[in-house]
Amino acid sequence: MTRFDNWTVHLVRKDGLESHTVNLGQRRVTLFAAGAVLVLLGVGVSAGMYWAAREESEATENLRAEVADLQSERARVVDLASRLEEVEAGYSRLQSAITGGRPVAESGAPLPVAGPSGPATGPELVATGLAWPLAQRGFVTRTFGSRGDAGPSGHTGVDIAVPTGSYVRAIRAGRVESAGEDPVYGMFVRIAHADGLTSLYGHNSWLFASEGDSVERLQVVALSGNTGRSTAPHLHLELSQEGSLVDPLVHVTGEVVPATTGTNEESQPR
Repeated sequence: MTRFDNWTVHLVRKDGLESHTVNLGQRRVTLFAAGAVLVLLGVGVSAGMYWAAREESEATENLRAEVADLQSERARVVDLASRLEEVEAGYSRLQSAITGGRPVAESGAPLPVAGPSGPATGPELVATGLAWPLAQRGFVTRTFGSRGDAGPSGHTGVDIAVPTGSYVRAIRAGRVESAGEDPVYGMFVRIAHADGLTSLYGHNSWLFASEGDSVERLQVVALSGNTGRSTAPHLHLELSQEGSLVDPLVHVTGEVVPATTGTNEESQPR
């Protein structure tokens, strides 16, 4: 163990005119060492507190920035919600204008307009045994006999705009007469029902029914799509009675009226 009893420290001013002598005893050395340790501890504690305060300050600033971002995001969400409400309101007005303010079925799809016999009622629809062919919300974009690019004889069925992948359902129980793919109808299903009624569902994206299958009323036979001669996702519903095309919208109301052209469904444009 080193002893400092015989150590002497001479302190001389730079110009040499004055000097001091300090005898280092054990006690002084101990006090000096303790003081140095305390100073070092104080510096260490101060540095630690400084860095802790700095990190806390940075964390606080980060939290404030995150809160500001969340508030900004919330404002954008509120703005988007407001715009969505406006778009939905506009869509409702457009749908109302297109469908003529028809009543809406339980599935959300607008029911067809009334035929010459007057508005369709619940009991009348049940009595016919027919059902609206879609489970997804949709609305009529082209009616039976409309002109445009359908050809001189007019449109052979009714087009119902609906998103791709919507359930296409049989309007009445029957047997699948044919199912497959056609250049015009795309992926289609044709069902033969009682009383000489035949229904065709065209432009599907997927078929669940095959030729010869027996189907029940409201059974899903396909998923809607945009196949064949089609410019947008929709269902083409076509009906014929004893080989003559009929208006599906009128037929759903319980009134079957032969097509005025008298042509059969195979010769008509889709």
